[in-house]
Amino acid sequence: MADLRNIMLEEIRKSAMLQTSLVDVTEELIDTGLEKNEVNIRAVAMSYLDERGYRRIAENIELAKQIIMEESKNYDTIIVKKNRVEETDLFEDASNEELRDALNVCMYETLFSIHTKLDRLVNKQYEYKIEVVDALHVDSDRPKGRLMDEFETFEEIMKRMSSKGWELDQVIKEDKMGTIPARRFIVFKREKMS
Repeated sequence: MADLRNIMLEEIRKSAMLQTSLVDVTEELIDTGLEKNEVNIRAVAMSYLDERGYRRIAENIELAKQIIMEESKNYDTIIVKKNRVEETDLFEDASNEELRDALNVCMYETLFSIHTKLDRLVNKQYEYKIEVVDALHVDSDRPKGRLMDEFETFEEIMKRMSSKGWELDQVIKEDKMGTIPARRFIVFKREKMS
């Protein structure tokens, strides 16, 4: 049978809402025991760069040497400053009741998140944008010459609008009025994210 305490701890640690550990960082001065000379300082500087993930270029080596010399100025040997990281599990000594309460908070957080997502799905709200064109053109309709720059095919309109998050809702064709050609209204929509 699975250990109920470990299962509860695992679920609590998954939650972003609760802090489950405490990280303590302390600086320590470590005596390398190496004599202060150029060869040793350079070797310690390169090790310093490697530990921190920096490249071994001349500038970085010189900066690391300066830092090491600054840390070692009151000592006879080379001193290096290092960070010691200790992580403490805040729930390690928690009672079963405390774990149950923390798990209830995690479940409430999950239920609230589900409720928010469901509410957004059920009560979707959209904003609309309309493009008005005389005709829906394809690439073979493209004119040659100076008018070519002002010409936009239906596909190009769709690409331009979809790149901004709009999706096609409908195309409405206006009735022709005498000599005035029928226009088309391309209706786009996108969900309001508020």
